[in-house]
Amino acid sequence: MKNLPVRTVVATLVLAVLGLAPAGAEATTAPAPTSALQTAAVPTAAGRDCIGRNNLDEVAAKFISRCRKGSINREFPDSHRPRTLGQIMGGRSADDKKAWKLLNDHEYDK
Repeated sequence: MKNLPVRTVVATLVLAVLGLAPAGAEATTAPAPTSALQTAAVPTAAGRDCIGRNNLDEVAAKFISRCRKGSINREFPDSHRPRTLGQIMGGRSADDKKAWKLLNDHEYDK
């Protein structure tokens, strides 16, 4: 096996996971590996519930309009509206914690 730079090996692995062939490589007939995340069905807007942990891929603004009362808008940080619930939940700043708490506070349930 050749001694390749780490950058080349990592790039090749990333392309393989994405199902893309690196430049100059022969096309293979084997299917790209799929992860549980790729095969899991994302529920449609009509099939979604209003529990924050079940909607981590949804943008906060859409979740608020669908599941929360308008009064949450007075408290919710504007900078977090375009972020997904997963990004907010994983955040460590005070605004992240405040936003996550508001999204899960039953006082704002519709």
